[in-house]
Amino acid sequence: MELWIAKIKATSEQPIQELVSPLIFNEESNCYIASEYEGTIVVKTSNHKVQKVFLSHYGVTSNEQRIPLIYDEQWNVWYDKGDEFEERSPIGINQCGTFFFEAEDGDGYIIDRSADVFITSSLLTEEEFQQMKDEIVSMLEDLFTANKGPATPMNLWKENVEVARYALDQMKKLHEMLLELEEAPHEQLIREHHLLPSSKIKRFNAEFLINRKLFPFKDKFLIPVNVRSIDIPEHRMIRWGLERLIDYADRYLRQARNRKRELYQRRDFLIHALSNQYDHRLRLFEQERIENSIKKDLDYVSESLQLVCKSERYWKEIGEIAKKCLSLHYLNVGEEELEQTHLFTFSPLYSEVYQYLDDLLNLKPLKQLSNTYVPLQKSPKLYEVWCLLSIIHSLIYECGFISAQNPYIQIQRYLQRKGGLEGIAFTFNRPVYRYKEYQEPQKTNLTLEVHYERPFLDTEKSYRPDFTFTFRDDFRAETVFLDAKYKPLPNREYWAEIIRDVSFEKYYEPLTKKPIASFLMHPNKLNDVSVHTWNATMNHRKQEELRHRLGSFEYKPSNKKEFVKWMNMLLHYHLGYNGVCMHCGAHLSAQFDYGERGQKYFTCRNPYCEAFWVETICFNRRGGRWAQKDAHAPSTATLFKYTKHSGMNYHKETTDEWDVFCPVCNKRAQDRFRDDV
Repeated sequence: MELWIAKIKATSEQPIQELVSPLIFNEESNCYIASEYEGTIVVKTSNHKVQKVFLSHYGVTSNEQRIPLIYDEQWNVWYDKGDEFEERSPIGINQCGTFFFEAEDGDGYIIDRSADVFITSSLLTEEEFQQMKDEIVSMLEDLFTANKGPATPMNLWKENVEVARYALDQMKKLHEMLLELEEAPHEQLIREHHLLPSSKIKRFNAEFLINRKLFPFKDKFLIPVNVRSIDIPEHRMIRWGLERLIDYADRYLRQARNRKRELYQRRDFLIHALSNQYDHRLRLFEQERIENSIKKDLDYVSESLQLVCKSERYWKEIGEIAKKCLSLHYLNVGEEELEQTHLFTFSPLYSEVYQYLDDLLNLKPLKQLSNTYVPLQKSPKLYEVWCLLSIIHSLIYECGFISAQNPYIQIQRYLQRKGGLEGIAFTFNRPVYRYKEYQEPQKTNLTLEVHYERPFLDTEKSYRPDFTFTFRDDFRAETVFLDAKYKPLPNREYWAEIIRDVSFEKYYEPLTKKPIASFLMHPNKLNDVSVHTWNATMNHRKQEELRHRLGSFEYKPSNKKEFVKWMNMLLHYHLGYNGVCMHCGAHLSAQFDYGERGQKYFTCRNPYCEAFWVETICFNRRGGRWAQKDAHAPSTATLFKYTKHSGMNYHKETTDEWDVFCPVCNKRAQDRFRDDV
């Protein structure tokens, strides 16, 4: 059986377009390795008895769940065409995981089988793909307790450390109990057949007597013997529990190490920013506020690092102790899921072991979520689900929104009723603030509804964006669309094409009431760094109308801050709530000061944050002192500027610390003296 990568056009009468290359077997991994989007994987077989070929994977429980392949006479290969009704692409296009092929003869017997095929993500590293799967579980765990607010990532890590410290203490006690059990583990008598000399056989049975009569010259006979065995259900259950604890510890350990790496990178960036932030063009007031903001950021990173390092140390030790326990001789058995038994109830030692194990496995109330991983997963769907949970998680723990209902309970009940998450909606609230021309802020309660795959019928066609956001306050309701695109972005032209086809032509142009934004999120950056993906326009005539209404941002496990930046843009730039801090999600109104030239300075009142930003106006506005030939309306001239270290600038930055390009006329402050444009 040979495996090939082929180009396929599923809608064509002859889907196989070309056989690109044979799939190379990786001796070190003992499997074939391919990358998604390289092409579909097809099977060549020289065995003339083969009548059917199936794609299968681990975890399949019946033959009906295997995918039957189609035979192509022209290329002499078996291929998978996908399923347009189930929106399933041909195998190898957008799936990650492990599978294999099986060939059957006319009688349904398997006569050939391929080695395993492992498809890796082409858009995420192997580490990031694993992190995405880990986070689906860990975010659900966090959402289980997300019924109060405002919540913060710092509180999450404090809770993580407390749980880890308690788990380590319990793990040490469990280890002591298991060592004590090793001295006299419970045993049971089992029946085995041993080959014994006839002189040592004490009890005769009919079988022995018959065999001795039939074989008088034979000296040894197979005799059933009762022997003591440590392979009892309770030992298998203990092993199962320890294996699960190792899985949990490994997951939390990976989580801590990923976060630690991010924090070290952030710390190095902030230290560099602090040593290079002095700019003679900045006013003293601005320099002081920026320096203070960076120092607060550094304090936050340092405190976070201490917590994350503690968490890492605790979970590492928990895993090591669990592995020591597994080396005990009486646990060298199979696995069986933990449950209460007679021995666990009435034996003092075994009862204590059970209590410690059960307690440890229920520290997080979602132990069943370890089954989230499946051998073969559709990458775009996995990415969508991760995006949904990550959006909900970020709204609660970073943006200061409070959920109207417990998100985990909502997800659990919706899955029970619908069998999937399509159509689920979440409601959030938070106070927001708007400063106008006077000092006192207008406080408003903002309600946000987030819908996943909700169809809307405001156009001739029915569309179903991945995420629909509806913002409501006392005066208005505004809609925002966000689509997750798990696709490569090879160049500027392709990026512009999907922005036009999806963000503009689907979710903006046909609608009578326009959304305030229609964006895409994708797991990899556009290679062309000259493109400012936060401000896409279809043509120059619509540039004023479409300012920051169309665009995209990178979103993946190692870069989730872009969503917070996007929310910051929606609240500040589009909804006008300029007194809200999205750096920390605090519910306090920002401190407001006027600058010498009419700028509005804002400083977060949270003493642990004190982020700093400025609201100003583009000089190139009609009626302005420096208006140029392409001046635009004052209503579209508002600009927000954030310190470079914050990473919050959605306006295109200039080389100056405190300047940006206007999203309408593409001019910066230093262009105001030019009259040749």
